[in-house]
Amino acid sequence: MINSLVQYFIKNGHLELPGIGSLKWLKQESYWENNMLVAPKELITLDPISNKPEVAFFIHLSDDLGISVDQAEIQFDEFLNSFKSQTIASLTFGNLGTLHKNAANISWNNLYYSESYFKFNEPTIVSNDSNDLDDVYSSSIKSWVLWAITIAIVSIILIVYKQLL
Repeated sequence: MINSLVQYFIKNGHLELPGIGSLKWLKQESYWENNMLVAPKELITLDPISNKPEVAFFIHLSDDLGISVDQAEIQFDEFLNSFKSQTIASLTFGNLGTLHKNAANISWNNLYYSESYFKFNEPTIVSNDSNDLDDVYSSSIKSWVLWAITIAIVSIILIVYKQLL
């Protein structure tokens, strides 16, 4: 069950957990600041306000578990009720994070840190030296001429060979 929930969360960026909250994947795009490209930031949070999951969620769950949509809804409710009924419990969502329950207090421990995947980038100045461009141009011309001569020689050899047969 937990693997199906993680797959749905990664695919859709949110996961509704009735009676617990809503897991949301917040994304901030990269931007320029002080002549530096600031890396994008991503964070997974638990919003205490939750809604009933959409039908698409139960369809995903039923497909992944190989059961009917109604049965998927029942198993999902039982899964959440077993977590909510315990006084102290934790529920690990892969390497994304862990839901902790201590009496009536439910919290989210985020294990996904986007800083380890994205880095700040400073722009570098690239040389527009014409000598560098001339070297690249002359080497591509030399390569092109060599291929043209090679193809011409092979063509002449094949024509002569065909005429002799």
